[in-house]
Amino acid sequence: MGDGLDLTLLDGAGLAPSDAISFFRQKALLPSERFGEVMGEAHARAFTVAGATSQALLNDLKAAVNTALTSGTTLADFRKDFDRIVAKHGWEHGSDPGWRAKIIYDTNLATAYAAGQYAQMATPEARDIFPAWRYRHHSCPHPRPEHVAWDGLVLANDDPWWDTHFPPNGWRCHCTVEPVTRSDLRRNNWTISEAPALDLRPWRNPATGKTEMVPKGIDPSFDYNPGKAWLEGRKVAQAKQAPLAPRTHIGTTSVHHVPPVEREAQQAQDVTELLKSGARGEVTAGTLPHEIQHVLGSSTPDIFLSHDTLSKNDPRHPEMFSDYVKLPELLQRPLIAQKLPKPLHVRLISGLGGKLYNLVIKRTRDGQRIYLQSFLRTRTEEVARMLRQTEPFYHQDFDLSDYDEN
Repeated sequence: MGDGLDLTLLDGAGLAPSDAISFFRQKALLPSERFGEVMGEAHARAFTVAGATSQALLNDLKAAVNTALTSGTTLADFRKDFDRIVAKHGWEHGSDPGWRAKIIYDTNLATAYAAGQYAQMATPEARDIFPAWRYRHHSCPHPRPEHVAWDGLVLANDDPWWDTHFPPNGWRCHCTVEPVTRSDLRRNNWTISEAPALDLRPWRNPATGKTEMVPKGIDPSFDYNPGKAWLEGRKVAQAKQAPLAPRTHIGTTSVHHVPPVEREAQQAQDVTELLKSGARGEVTAGTLPHEIQHVLGSSTPDIFLSHDTLSKNDPRHPEMFSDYVKLPELLQRPLIAQKLPKPLHVRLISGLGGKLYNLVIKRTRDGQRIYLQSFLRTRTEEVARMLRQTEPFYHQDFDLSDYDEN
């Protein structure tokens, strides 16, 4: 069921726009066991296929989709690549191969084209020329009533409705958005309307068991604007590359622009002050590599350490307090990062001075902050076990034999 018409909009469409290709290629590989683990805007930064838990498998699937984007591979050609990849990795995906190949091909291409189009339409010059955007539904055998109702809707190009309703708005949805000039408005007697009210409906996430609210007419995990999420993530990445570093003082927040070489020293000093004072508050304890921030979907790379986290480790692990001042270096240069079953949680394994550390971080639901949840020393055999159980999405070359047993 969906808004596609035999994939005429995408099947073998030829070379994709450069922005669409850039959007797709920047995605990091993110293994997942089932649908619902990776939702919404996280898809703008990560390539994930439900049930694909191997980095190697995901890498091959992403390469096949990339070929479809850059060479105009048809669905039939992609199906051949899909069957070859499944056989190579022995992947038991538990669904009809033709249907699964179609979903992967269709969803990734539609999302990439939409993100590329948004990138072109959202420039200041384009927004000035095209003050409005028009929603277009394309006829299909089994249309969604809501998508049909939205056909022809003209809204301002900065209307918040586009944040959740910029297509694709579901599996096999091939609705599109067309830019509208002032001349178009006059010639067609169109008026810029008010956005329809959001009609949120409850949906139970099968991976988390939690109930989430999804706009009516939009499939779960499609209620976001892929192009906007991508561009905002790129701005964060560019800001991180600048020689700036935020500093959070106990109880207050103030930003100081300091050179990168001084950032870790300043963060270590702030952590020390929090440890000594015992005051309630939080400080910036470290800065994540961009690749990990990207997968977490956070608007900031900074990791915050709170008094609450410190209190949880006292008095059970008093030996760890002398290690807290190492956090800036440990967070900036982790050895591996693994996605945890809990949503928005990531485990980092870092090493320093011949010792290994297990750090768990969590992103807030609004994406504005990342907090250190736990911080413990770990053993080489524990790290080896973790690597056997779950493949990391971020991995630096290192040798476990370089670390002692703590």
